[in-house]
Amino acid sequence: MSVVPSHATETVTLPDGTAVTLRPIRPDDVPRLQALHSRLSPETIYLRFLGMHPTLFDKEAEKLANVDYQTRMALVATRTEQEEESLIGVARYAVTGPERPGEAEVAIVIEDQYQGQGLGTLLVDRIMAYARAHGVRIFFMEVNAENDRILHFVRRSGLPTEKVFREGVWEIRVKIS
Repeated sequence: MSVVPSHATETVTLPDGTAVTLRPIRPDDVPRLQALHSRLSPETIYLRFLGMHPTLFDKEAEKLANVDYQTRMALVATRTEQEEESLIGVARYAVTGPERPGEAEVAIVIEDQYQGQGLGTLLVDRIMAYARAHGVRIFFMEVNAENDRILHFVRRSGLPTEKVFREGVWEIRVKIS
């Protein structure tokens, strides 16, 4: 069983005043992941999953919530209201395998009402630093051509990038170290 790295936890305040905790995902986040997914708009789901994905089933949520904190890692953004913690964002990476050493696929999703407040940037910055510390040198992602937020973030990052466009999807490799 993997140990949750407590040093990767911090509290931040969004521009609208919302206090948010950034922390590693835990196995007990399965229902919170499913609740987050159920609150996402169809557009956000389409852009994140490159197609329709209306339900996050138990097995998939369990896989996403159970990481080894090294080759598979996820950071979540949480908000606590009336002693109830809810997820409002997730950034994750998974090392692609021995055929592409030092590379990891990265993904992010932010609940609609919290988009545009810099939360995605915070999560990506933190997951990138964590990945670097665990030997990841390149992030790989497939991005829907309509996902202007992610494409803008990649351009603005200033990091060395390779992009290939295939069938409405950008395949992007970003050198993070």
